[in-house]
Amino acid sequence: MEFHFYPMHSRLKAPASVATVLRTLLLMSVAWGERGVASAAAEKPQTYLLQSERLQELRKVYMHDVQKELKGDRKDQDAAVKKMLQGLLKDADRALTAKPASVTENREKLRINPAMHDLHDYFSIAPYYWPDPSKPDGLPYIRKDGEHNPRRHEVSDGKYLGRMIDAVTSLALAYHVTGKEEYAEAAVKHLRVFFLDPATRMNPNLQYSQAIMGQNSGRGIGIIDTLGLRVLPDCITLISGSRFWTSADRKEMTAWWHDYAQWLRESPNGIDERRQANNHGVNYDLQLASVLLGAGDEAAAREVLGTSLPARMDAQIRPDGQMPLEEARRTSWHYCSFNLRSLCEAGVMGNALGLDLWKHEAPDGSGSIRRAMLFLIPFIGHQENWKFTEISDFSEGPCRLWLAIGAAEYDDSAIRDAQRVNAPLSALSLMDWLRVPIPVNGEKSSPGH
Repeated sequence: MEFHFYPMHSRLKAPASVATVLRTLLLMSVAWGERGVASAAAEKPQTYLLQSERLQELRKVYMHDVQKELKGDRKDQDAAVKKMLQGLLKDADRALTAKPASVTENREKLRINPAMHDLHDYFSIAPYYWPDPSKPDGLPYIRKDGEHNPRRHEVSDGKYLGRMIDAVTSLALAYHVTGKEEYAEAAVKHLRVFFLDPATRMNPNLQYSQAIMGQNSGRGIGIIDTLGLRVLPDCITLISGSRFWTSADRKEMTAWWHDYAQWLRESPNGIDERRQANNHGVNYDLQLASVLLGAGDEAAAREVLGTSLPARMDAQIRPDGQMPLEEARRTSWHYCSFNLRSLCEAGVMGNALGLDLWKHEAPDGSGSIRRAMLFLIPFIGHQENWKFTEISDFSEGPCRLWLAIGAAEYDDSAIRDAQRVNAPLSALSLMDWLRVPIPVNGEKSSPGH
């Protein structure tokens, strides 16, 4: 039988080969044949940290590429977004076949930390503590602020946590963008192994995180280890329309979030971290709010970000924008930027909850995110003017996300000028770009500018 296929556009006049027909039909199935699944995935999701407009933009570029293949069009849309999309799909394809991670893989922790008896408990050692060279066994460890002990990465459960978060994030985003169920199916497998399967699940606590060898079996300050979980409630939302994410999964995952929120609020370690006045306190609030959102408790999350966090801001940011508790560190530039980044992420989450942290300011001018930005901006690229200690990298990298968010939230020329020079949207990672709100009056600059 001879096939004749005449494309609707007039540029191709000759009959197409069978191979071309089949290829075109395959592309059409991607573009339209899975439309029901893709449409479900494309609905504007109720996300808190990842911006739905950015998610839609990613999907629009993906669908444009499919249509472009159908039409033989060689014109690209935004090159920066397309590059992010290509990287995402590569990561997601790798995650499709990756072995799901679990904290139970780390059997050494029961030997390293004698207080532990359950493989399901998370374990890590403190990053800035090292063996004491004056002691035969190196115990107890001694503190070297700002200097990371490489053994932390070898013996801690953080690597399993990170692998899971990376896999679920890329798979959930790929599912949302493409509508392909295999991405959602794989994301669900990773979530089940890490959180739900009785044989491999992580217990909802951080009792043994950031232990100091020879001093303690874990500390409240180690709760910051699970800060990366803050993106997972949004990722779970993105796969919630898939048939692979069942009602039983949803119920068990919600219960895990609920139990972890309770532990954060009521355990001695959780209470200790809540009392921290520096970036640890800020990140406790950010993480607790995220966990509460995962548990479906918007009201409690709104209370944390609307009451607890502003009080921290008032105590931490001076009227001139300085953050003395972060400036006191040996990596002061890093911690000032890190703290400001966390405050901006909390502000973005607050937007979704009807809160406006951007205008917050105490009567004396303290507590202002904007003032903190304006204090730091003149030092970007001018390390010689920074009067505090910084033993690590002094680049614009740590500033990019808060500059990009600041340029979106504030009508301030100093912030916008600094963003254009030091943090063009094309320089952001995909996950940072997805966090940046689109201003009400439109994008101030395209990703390539």
